[in-house]
Amino acid sequence: MPSEDTGGSGADGAVDSSVARRSLLGALAAAGLAGCPSDGSTGTTTDEGEDEGDGSSPTPTPGDDATTETADDPTGTDTAAEPDPAVERRIRDHRTSDLTVEVTDGAGATVADAEVEVAMREHEFGFGTAVNAGTLIEESSEGDEYREYIPELFNKAVIENGMKWRFWESDPELADAAVEWLLDRGLDVRGHVCIWGRSDVGAIPSDVLTAIEDGDAETIRERSMAHIEDIVTHYGDDVTEWEVVNEAMHAYQLQLGVYGDQIDTEEPWTGEVVPWRSPLLAEWYSRADDVRRENDLDVGLGVNDFNQFGYSYTDGRYQSQIEHLNDTAVQLDTVGLQAHVGARSGEFNTNSDPDERVSASRVAEEIDKWAGYGASVKITEFDTYAGDDWADDEQRAEVLANYLRGAFSHPDVEDFLMWGFWDGRHWQNEAPLFYEDWSEKPAYDVWTGLVYDEWWTEETGTTDEAGAFSTTGFHGEYEVTVTVDGQEITETVTLSDGGATVELSPST
Repeated sequence: MPSEDTGGSGADGAVDSSVARRSLLGALAAAGLAGCPSDGSTGTTTDEGEDEGDGSSPTPTPGDDATTETADDPTGTDTAAEPDPAVERRIRDHRTSDLTVEVTDGAGATVADAEVEVAMREHEFGFGTAVNAGTLIEESSEGDEYREYIPELFNKAVIENGMKWRFWESDPELADAAVEWLLDRGLDVRGHVCIWGRSDVGAIPSDVLTAIEDGDAETIRERSMAHIEDIVTHYGDDVTEWEVVNEAMHAYQLQLGVYGDQIDTEEPWTGEVVPWRSPLLAEWYSRADDVRRENDLDVGLGVNDFNQFGYSYTDGRYQSQIEHLNDTAVQLDTVGLQAHVGARSGEFNTNSDPDERVSASRVAEEIDKWAGYGASVKITEFDTYAGDDWADDEQRAEVLANYLRGAFSHPDVEDFLMWGFWDGRHWQNEAPLFYEDWSEKPAYDVWTGLVYDEWWTEETGTTDEAGAFSTTGFHGEYEVTVTVDGQEITETVTLSDGGATVELSPST
């Protein structure tokens, strides 16, 4: 059987003249030429991360330790535009709570007929995107709209390339500036990534690549452990969580430098050392846990990988990786599902070119596989570039709606991030929301219609005879304003599970 560690990576594009003064590696990171996802592209990549292949997805090989059974009643390519009532019910159950406003006068007596305005200001749920640090920070005309839309459409971000090991060591200032920019505008930032074992995309420093070639296990261990400490402490609490190791099921060149032929590169699930259950993988996570404890950091630790939707070979592998880390290293805080969705002709939940255009209910059903491990689940890199069977961008918009609804309806999911939102800065020039000329794609209306309309709460009314006004709202931060006899008072309120009650007393 062929090795399944063939995932390609990269993005087309050209290096901007504004970053020409940087090192080659820093310029490539700034321009987005070393994309993270490697969902099964057969393309070969250069050390700088430029994809020289055709970008097609191979068929993973069944017959290993994966779970290969299909569901009894698969929904196939169900992309119906009408919401599933069961999904909508789960959204109401898990994402909304009651908000009660009680109004009194200066003497503590209840006030009837007081005017009340409840205005949502921020979601509790993370709606995010990957961000190209170079476009964000470098002064260029194309960055103007980029900088405008990011805080307008998202409340969470992840740096696309700038935090990857070799890029970060070459130009930490670029990543630092991007993180500062995002934090200043109220976005949370994910840490991506401490360790990524791809040797062909510029993610591993040159001296460590040499150590891999030489089988110098000591250098690999020392450098990787030191890097985990360096980058985690450098950003401290400025990031919400770290992907300690990215794509351990598919990218394990660093481990090959340590274990050599103990890893079977043709059938890695059969070797003496299995990369996604190796002692070194657990050591990396243990080191990250030690660092955050020693420095009193409120930072989560997570895993991240691809092909959980659609393919069946990942089921047993990813579950065993999570269990391995929980049992031998640290209780994980997050489980990342990349969700690079492909339009193909094969049956869903198989290893034969599976079609991932499925219903919202099926999305939630797949997420169930990764729930129950004591960690939150996050959709980390959603896009719809893969596969050759897309009908049009309207269908891509329907698929976004289904994945977004399915994820939002699942109680264990905390974030939904897309891997770029504009074609001009997407690793496959196929981002969900905007064409290269900044005209809106059909999925733009899906995103804004759900995130900032259907799932957004704004209510007005008056208090009843008991001096109370109640409504149901989506979880998040609110400004509640009460007006009595022309006197106004406003208070910020957080609405989460269990609901919230706020007491306001305007001066009279």
